[in-house]
Amino acid sequence: MSEADPYPGPNEEVLEAQARVCTGPHQSRPLGKKEGDPDPGRILELIFASLKGDLPRTEQVSPAQMGAFFAAMSIRRTFGARTGWSAAEVEAFDRYRDALGKMPEDLRFLLGMAPDFSGCDAGEARVVEALRPVLQGGHLCYEEVRGALGAMLAGAVRPSLMAAFLIGQRMNIEDEEEVRAHLDAVLPSEQVSALQVEALLHFGQPFDGAVRYFRPTLFVAAVRAALGRATVLHGVAEMPPKRGVTEEGVLAALGARVDLSLAEAARCIEDPAVGFAYVSQREYAPRAYALRHLRTHIAKRPPWATTEKAQQLFAGAAWNGMIAGFYHAGYEDKLLGLMQARGLDAGLVIKGEEGSSHYGLRLGKPSDARRKAINYTQGFRRVGGALTTVACDVDPEEYGFCYEQSPRPAEVSARAFAELGLAALKGEQGPVYDRIVLNAGLTDYYLGLSASAEEGLAEAKEAMDSGRALAHLERYISRSQAAR
Repeated sequence: MSEADPYPGPNEEVLEAQARVCTGPHQSRPLGKKEGDPDPGRILELIFASLKGDLPRTEQVSPAQMGAFFAAMSIRRTFGARTGWSAAEVEAFDRYRDALGKMPEDLRFLLGMAPDFSGCDAGEARVVEALRPVLQGGHLCYEEVRGALGAMLAGAVRPSLMAAFLIGQRMNIEDEEEVRAHLDAVLPSEQVSALQVEALLHFGQPFDGAVRYFRPTLFVAAVRAALGRATVLHGVAEMPPKRGVTEEGVLAALGARVDLSLAEAARCIEDPAVGFAYVSQREYAPRAYALRHLRTHIAKRPPWATTEKAQQLFAGAAWNGMIAGFYHAGYEDKLLGLMQARGLDAGLVIKGEEGSSHYGLRLGKPSDARRKAINYTQGFRRVGGALTTVACDVDPEEYGFCYEQSPRPAEVSARAFAELGLAALKGEQGPVYDRIVLNAGLTDYYLGLSASAEEGLAEAKEAMDSGRALAHLERYISRSQAAR
């Protein structure tokens, strides 16, 4: 069961409006443009009623919603005609100008109606100063973003301003410096712990989980452990917007502890009889985890939804790699840039199913210059001081995985995924078995750890068929329970 949301609401009508306007310059959809659209006047009336306390707590527009909405409206003044303000939005804001002018000063600031606003303390002042260019559609330097995020993580900023900053950065499409600041604000490189293993791979999957396809990451980690290749998994139990099945949920369903400290996880990874571990964001970044409810109220994914996939928790002694999933074009380069900036020896980004790094069992339409297909793979590895790159589609049919469509499980739940994964590690043939083999074998090949794709697939299959992968998973579950 998820922990209680500390904010009132959120109001569902306003969330629908936010989903339309709290997005980028090419995707935003104006309110009130055609029949059936959310009415901007109605949205403002709900905000005013919430400020007066006239709505039940569960129906209120939260301060975080207000911050995200008003920031989005300000930023959309810089957009073109198609995604900028509609005539209905202009009319509604003109009609309610007096009421807007009586709102709290933080909200008026977001609309450009309180230019002298500076926040209530030094922490808020840093966010307010950072917001000024953001609300005009501008970008920030690394230090400005780090300063604003540091204040937010310290709990020194009101929700309206935090929501405005996060949604504003995403709407303006974060540049490389801003993305790097979001990554480092949560866990900077100097806090990465060294492990007594030669090589180490981090898997970064979307924290909001899977709602359609089986998620094989945990079982891929067990296969890699059986091959002597150490792996780190990290995430949360549940995260909006999808609130889907995560590795934490699957591990809990298997009976493993999901609250290992970094030190406890390190011991599991360093033990060759185990060889992998999962660490919850609750443990390695509790301040970032404390802001998870804010995501429900801003409606759209914040920049952290990208950078948390590239979080590095540990470092191996001789080789370090990372695999992350992406969906929106452009973020593949930003993720790889983060990996290279951290000095990793190899990195892969894969446009997998549901934004994960998981290869589907069917390629479908190949990638082109404008569109990346599911199974598109891009990456780098350092060989003898030289940088080798790859950018290609992965077609499972080339390796004997012939499916007319990528299969979906009959039930999508942590319990069902746990059972399916265990059955595959015990040798049960079918799409789940094939997914694990495909993802373990080909990713290790593209990382440079297997001499060929065929060798990588054969190694993964042998680790499963021999029962060694299952043994590593069972030992992890047992060791996690006894780790205290």
